[in-house]
Amino acid sequence: MAMSAFQLSSITLLFLSLSSCGGGSSADNTSTPTNSTENAAPQCTANSIDIPRGSDAVAVSDSLQCSDADGDTLSYEPSTIQSDGVESGAYTQTITISDGQGGQTQVALLYQITNQAPSCIQSSLPKVSLSQSSLLVSSYLSCSDSNGESLTFTPQSIDTSEQAAGVYTQQISYTDGELSATLDFKYTLSGDVQTELTRCELIRQSVAMSSESDVVVTCDDSYAYITSDTYPSHDLMNGIKATNEQIPVPAVGYAAPIKLESQPAASPTTVDAALGVAINGVPIYDYSAAGELDLFNYDSSVDTVALGQLDNCGGHAGRGDDYHYHAAPTCMMDAMETLNDDTIIGWGYDGYPLYGFNNPDGSAISQGDLELCNGIADDTFGYRYHLSTAPPYVFQCLVGEVDTRDLPRVAPLSGGADRADLRPPAGDVQNLTHTVDADGKRSMRYDYQGENYYVTYSPSKDKENCYEFEMKAISNNGAIQTGTYCR
Repeated sequence: MAMSAFQLSSITLLFLSLSSCGGGSSADNTSTPTNSTENAAPQCTANSIDIPRGSDAVAVSDSLQCSDADGDTLSYEPSTIQSDGVESGAYTQTITISDGQGGQTQVALLYQITNQAPSCIQSSLPKVSLSQSSLLVSSYLSCSDSNGESLTFTPQSIDTSEQAAGVYTQQISYTDGELSATLDFKYTLSGDVQTELTRCELIRQSVAMSSESDVVVTCDDSYAYITSDTYPSHDLMNGIKATNEQIPVPAVGYAAPIKLESQPAASPTTVDAALGVAINGVPIYDYSAAGELDLFNYDSSVDTVALGQLDNCGGHAGRGDDYHYHAAPTCMMDAMETLNDDTIIGWGYDGYPLYGFNNPDGSAISQGDLELCNGIADDTFGYRYHLSTAPPYVFQCLVGEVDTRDLPRVAPLSGGADRADLRPPAGDVQNLTHTVDADGKRSMRYDYQGENYYVTYSPSKDKENCYEFEMKAISNNGAIQTGTYCR
């Protein structure tokens, strides 16, 4: 049938309209389907676990069986379970598992915090003189705790000052903080006892006078090792005016070697390291933070006390972010239950003891009594060191033989050079405060030339002896830096 011109024009317009909307059949306008792959959420099951109390942070991934169809790397929140100081019993923790691509699943992890009671036996029967006013219990006990927790004893010492000669039995209670046990402790008092404590026993006895319960003393034929994390429980860093921007971080297994047999050396020893250790396990340096001293010429330009570099407790953090003393450990001394003039405050690495500001018999030390290394001859030990209010404050050097190759040092944190390359700003800072939160986060904040600076760190959830840092340091021109640093 013949079409009119009007009809043909209408059909042509309809075809063009359909083509422009994609409705035509031309190959150039055919759409290509887009394949969309959906992300599969991870699948997990949880196995119940037993966690010994005192096991630090335990990774939850060890108790989970997970799979991810897409092969994605999985993360866990929380990633660890804390066991330190947690009461034994059954617990449930919801764990969220994420694949980083939007896929998540949750499982309930059942775990049991277990604990076993500590065990102690009396390792020796003390025979002590009537002239001895007290008896330190822990020096005569051999104890073990399957969870590795520190023990406390009640009583810590026995007052024998009012007792007559005879054989006595005292019940001693000991605990790991949750479980307790008791034993009958036997001892003999006599007016003619000549037995003396060994040097190892004396060192153990002195360390037990500290308020720090996690400091351990072990001995071999040559040394007593005072092992600690060098991080005391007393206040830290507050009162500092001239900061090096370091912050104390617990050390791992710092073992301070104290010689059991002291011998005078031909010449005094000075070294750019700790010369001894306090009874709370914190290292003690000389008064300088600038290397070895000129022993015969006092230098106020390197005096940490005069420069305002020390906190209210006589210490600060060094290049290794390690806490140590350069002057009298006053806060440690204030925390001690018993502190007399005959109380040993610390030990030099040459094996000679450190006492307080007076002679052990209570008499005052006159000006000029103390020798070059801030010590004096002693009838019991051969030599002893003293604290002083004037420089050099503590050890300036060691008079006894010591192998400087054996002296321990706390290495800088690994994870980056910026923590080991901090440099003290010119001039003092203001309002420096150091705080510790309940979750273990440490913060140090201070003002300098109208600007606020800080360094904070928290224990890592994934790595043992590692910490998540954030800092805005004067040394780094105020740039905010973050990183993981480890011991």
